[in-house]
Amino acid sequence: MDLTRRQRRQAWHLLLASLAVLGIGLVPLLSQQALYLDDMSRTLDGYFGWGLNARPAAEGVMRLLGFGGELVNVAPLPQLAAWGIAAGMALVWWRRVPGLSPGVCVLGNALIWLTPFTLQNFSYAYDSLPMSLGLASAMLASLILRPGVHGPGQRSQRRWQPSLMALGLLLLALCCYQPALNAFLVLSLLDALMGSRPRGVERREAEERNTEERKFEEGKTEQSESVWRAWLALLQRGGLVLAALLLYLPLSRLLVAGDYSQQHGEMLSLGDLPALLAALEQHLVQALAALRGGLDLVSGVLSGSLLVVALGAALMTAGRRHGARQVSSRQLTLERLSRLLWALLLIPALWGPMLMLAEPVFHSRTLVGWGALLGGALMLSLAGRQARASERFTLRRCLLAVAALLLLRHWLIFAAWSNALAAQQAHETQLAREIVTQARELGLPITSPRDRDTYRPDDELAVQVLGKAPLAPLARVAERQVPAVRQNLIAAFTPDNYWAVVRLRMAGASAATLLRDDERKASIKEPPVCDERASVDAPGDEGGSPRIFTQTLREGVWVIDFRTAENCRRADVRP
Repeated sequence: MDLTRRQRRQAWHLLLASLAVLGIGLVPLLSQQALYLDDMSRTLDGYFGWGLNARPAAEGVMRLLGFGGELVNVAPLPQLAAWGIAAGMALVWWRRVPGLSPGVCVLGNALIWLTPFTLQNFSYAYDSLPMSLGLASAMLASLILRPGVHGPGQRSQRRWQPSLMALGLLLLALCCYQPALNAFLVLSLLDALMGSRPRGVERREAEERNTEERKFEEGKTEQSESVWRAWLALLQRGGLVLAALLLYLPLSRLLVAGDYSQQHGEMLSLGDLPALLAALEQHLVQALAALRGGLDLVSGVLSGSLLVVALGAALMTAGRRHGARQVSSRQLTLERLSRLLWALLLIPALWGPMLMLAEPVFHSRTLVGWGALLGGALMLSLAGRQARASERFTLRRCLLAVAALLLLRHWLIFAAWSNALAAQQAHETQLAREIVTQARELGLPITSPRDRDTYRPDDELAVQVLGKAPLAPLARVAERQVPAVRQNLIAAFTPDNYWAVVRLRMAGASAATLLRDDERKASIKEPPVCDERASVDAPGDEGGSPRIFTQTLREGVWVIDFRTAENCRRADVRP
């Protein structure tokens, strides 16, 4: 549909406002220019690797931004592109959901993208772009399935096009970032729960209805028909999800490689029903624990309040559109039970097909459906038409107030995370340099040429970390007080941690590899000794300055021991 000049101006203002609102959370993070987890190894070796995780679209997007066969660090351009995609989705919501004001679209869209569970997603210098593209594709698939405003002739001619487009977008979402599919499931249930049919479409259908209208007058009410339409729409969307998975799963089996991806890509066995139900229950408990672990008290209360008001209003409006018509208790019961079931299904929909995996990874970055639940509930509830005018006004003020406070809390979480991440990155960089400098003085063979195809050194030096290095002093308070920071701030120098090897390589230890032999690991462990010079605050230099580690070459293994600091810390607190 062509936009008028006023609508184009309004669209530009909406886009700029969305960029600004999202920027309050993202600019502090992007300005740190920190390489987060996978970014470090990708920058060191120049490998892509998304295809091996069954994410071919992600690999294709990043190769388009690359220079030949190796990945080049072009940060923060992928993050800026992700920022633009997130802001642009506010325009899509505004165009596809009738009755939404631009301000509500900006606020609701910000709640989708800025949550405690998208900190990791936006922190990745490379992966932020395909992750955001996957989430946007899943939401767009849901929005284009909403009934349009075409005439009857156009509607019959174009009936298959939205479904085909949605199927393509769902497949794109899976190939960009698999958990993005869960946002589609959440929005589909919210659409059914809160109603999704534009007023003009309902009016035209009422005018065009012939024999069905007579049945309606005889007692078959519009409300019962709307419930069945919602069920049919859900079945259609479920069929599209199933079709997308059937197309994607064979592709994923061809692409997946590596122990990690294969281990966490196996499905539960469908042959033993009791075992399957027990595994699903266990997975759901773990997933809910991960959800609670990322929410502080304030954000949890505000999020819960927003969902209770929005979903509660949808559940309470059953039967109101009947007006003075007599409605049978059976019809009202059917609608209320349907809405209650849709609301309950929102819980497993947050994780979707992940619950069917044998060993799912419930990292915070996979919970992208949480933002879709918050923002979608806000926008769809304010676009609903079931409530009376006075109640709608009260509901609007209540929802907007809670949503604004929640967004403010999310801004604070993003700011705390940005500063803690920067402090931890600087701390671990300094610590790695100190370790490598001392290793050179000890004459350890820490350098070696590396094969560009296998990314392995010619002369490997296995690394074993004992104990755990303390966090950066400037990150400890945030790690203690902000659950989302604690959930995402992954310390590198811990036992059996691949990122410790990457940190050492970044500091110049090109021969370092992770020790994976369990027998050798057990043979080199000794009881920790308290070094009187050990400190838990920061690494130091020679000449008696504080240090938090010791290192030796033992049985051909580079052993870095942080247990001295841990032991001394425990000794300091003994009475």
